[in-house]
Amino acid sequence: MSVKITQLHPRFGARVEGINITRHMSENDFNDVRTAFEKYSVIVIHDQDIDDDQQIEFSQRFGDLEMMAPHLGNDEKPRHISVMHNEDRNGKIIPPEDERMIYQSANMIWHSDSSFKPIPSLCSMLHARILPPKGGETEFASMRAAYDTLEPDMKNYLENKVVIHDFATTRKMVGGQLSDWQKKNLPPVRQALIRKNSVTNRKAVFIGGHATLIEGMDEENGKSLLAQLLKHATQKAFVYSHQWKVGDLVIWDNRAVLHRGRTWDVANHKRVLHRTTVAGDGPTV
Repeated sequence: MSVKITQLHPRFGARVEGINITRHMSENDFNDVRTAFEKYSVIVIHDQDIDDDQQIEFSQRFGDLEMMAPHLGNDEKPRHISVMHNEDRNGKIIPPEDERMIYQSANMIWHSDSSFKPIPSLCSMLHARILPPKGGETEFASMRAAYDTLEPDMKNYLENKVVIHDFATTRKMVGGQLSDWQKKNLPPVRQALIRKNSVTNRKAVFIGGHATLIEGMDEENGKSLLAQLLKHATQKAFVYSHQWKVGDLVIWDNRAVLHRGRTWDVANHKRVLHRTTVAGDGPTV
């Protein structure tokens, strides 16, 4: 088996060809995939006809999996698979005004998965099962490109800053409510504003919708700076938009990119994707 890698964006992202994760993948081929992940932050693998067990097994080659918190997107059942969907258990489309859809609309805010946890995640893997005929893309923004293009003085200023990430922040943005479990188990956490990849030695700003306050800064000024950094990181030149095809498996580095879902005709078309999330290896501060 020969792995072929094609860069998708001038700054990051790559398509990986020549692998089928339902078959045994040699260590050499997996190492090529893992190297591409570290280098490009987002990798796309087309035509993967897999079920949840196969997705979990492949994901575990990257590390231990996070157990998804109970929420409306997984029927309040903690598990390794979280389903991004607008389909109920009877196969019918969930109305846009349903609480489950309001909850999931927070996925359309720029964010890094699990940045609200004491140990943020390494990566997420999303597999496309059912897609609308138009819309529903996922956009990725490079936090490495954002860091690389900051002025030297700003890089120095941000170097040792700590940001408070709070799960409740994005839910408030969409008018959603936290469950009692979430209130108890997902308090605000501290994260380094600048993160360095130990493999590539590249740095990234670590921000997104969950980033709420900067320690040691006036609240208003801190929020203003976070907003400026987010605008900088998500400028068009730093964004790759993935146009989904059924069978696509997309893997992204939550340490190095932000992502968000885009809209589609949710009242008339289904969109179902299954996600696994690989746990990180330690706190950032």
